[in-house]
Amino acid sequence: MFKTYDKEIESALSDGFKHTDLEKTLAKHKLMISRIQHERLIHLLVTIFVGVVMTLFFMITLMTKEVFVVFIDGPLLILFTAYIFHYRFLENTTQSWYKIEDSIKEKIN
Repeated sequence: MFKTYDKEIESALSDGFKHTDLEKTLAKHKLMISRIQHERLIHLLVTIFVGVVMTLFFMITLMTKEVFVVFIDGPLLILFTAYIFHYRFLENTTQSWYKIEDSIKEKIN
């Protein structure tokens, strides 16, 4: 959903918003920003939780020196890395949408 909208708003930005109703575009853009902010918050909380669980399992692995716990450490590390990259995407997209919002507001004024 976000990638599709990002392409849509970038194409509108590239033609200088000539074929769009700026007030309507700004309203939709603010709605999409609020949606991605919510998504970003949820993913931040999940990323922190997975990071804490991963750290606890690494500590358990070091303390107990049991081999079977390593089989839990690997998937947690992969999951945490995936969440970091996805959160990075959400953060960068949100920041670029803030800039687009500013440019729409400049066009309106």
